[in-house]
Amino acid sequence: MSEIAVLPLSRFSVIEVNDAAIPMPLRLATSLAAKIAADLGADVLKIEPPGGDPVRVAPPLLPQGASALFQFLNTSKRSMVLDLGHDDGRAALAALLDKADACLFEEPARVAHQLRAGPLGAGGATPIEIAAFPVEMDAGQPFSELTISALAGLLHMVGEPERKPLKLGGHQAAYAAGLTAFTGLSAALAARDAGRRAPHVRVSLAEVMQWVNWKAASGAEAGYVAVVYTVLQWPATRALIGDPRLDDARFNTRAGRRQHVGELYSILTPWFQGKTRAEIQAAAQAKGVPFGPIFSPAELLQAEQYVARGFLADMEHPTLGRLRLPQLPVQWNGRSFAPRPAP
Repeated sequence: MSEIAVLPLSRFSVIEVNDAAIPMPLRLATSLAAKIAADLGADVLKIEPPGGDPVRVAPPLLPQGASALFQFLNTSKRSMVLDLGHDDGRAALAALLDKADACLFEEPARVAHQLRAGPLGAGGATPIEIAAFPVEMDAGQPFSELTISALAGLLHMVGEPERKPLKLGGHQAAYAAGLTAFTGLSAALAARDAGRRAPHVRVSLAEVMQWVNWKAASGAEAGYVAVVYTVLQWPATRALIGDPRLDDARFNTRAGRRQHVGELYSILTPWFQGKTRAEIQAAAQAKGVPFGPIFSPAELLQAEQYVARGFLADMEHPTLGRLRLPQLPVQWNGRSFAPRPAP
């Protein structure tokens, strides 16, 4: 039996729609959810607008000139260009949806009406919709990952009140929503596999990021280490730093620490001075505090945990040559799922 045939999702087909003029965070979220399904064996067909998915030219770029972001998000998929602004394109998509198990799309993609009005039973694709906001909010208002993070209350964790907002690194809102959408996709596929009608799944970036915002952070920056702890880990963090000023009643609650964040920073910062990242991490782990080193991309190639889990895998791309890409950070019966080149 071939390798593809024994992958967990190899019996399912999924359509990923990347319509024209869709905001980048929604586009990235949809692509990540579909990538996970594809790397787990699903037959994923990516529908791109004329001119291609804009992520094809998004930085960072590989030495060969191609987008590293696009290569990461689209391993193991097939691709087709359809103009959904014309009847022929919409008719072709409708035919594909009749035979697929699920369709991942971004609101307000033009495919939305087809999915909502079309058959959603065994003969049609279950819709997995990714939107910016809950249904109660105006879906037409402009947004970015920065504004989504602000709406969810995350920016108070990474900035200071008197300074301009500080954006979280990478595409955390888009990727968190993509992972959530894949969870919904998995539930829908499981329902279909059991012969049940799979419900319409709708994920919004704003709601996902509100869920993500479950932990408090001190916000101190050592330059090399992420200073993060949950509310329940504050006593361990206080013991780790060992400064009696942290016993002040003002720091007993999350609200108090936030209100006096400037004083908190001034107390925490000296503890980091003169210590290496490894020393900080070892001392924190000994106290049960999840401080961790901030690695550069080059350092990640040699990171002990990444190497042990085989997180970075080599893939032979038909035109770009050998690429080293992250693979899914999960295993199935001890087996990893390396990315495969998109046909």
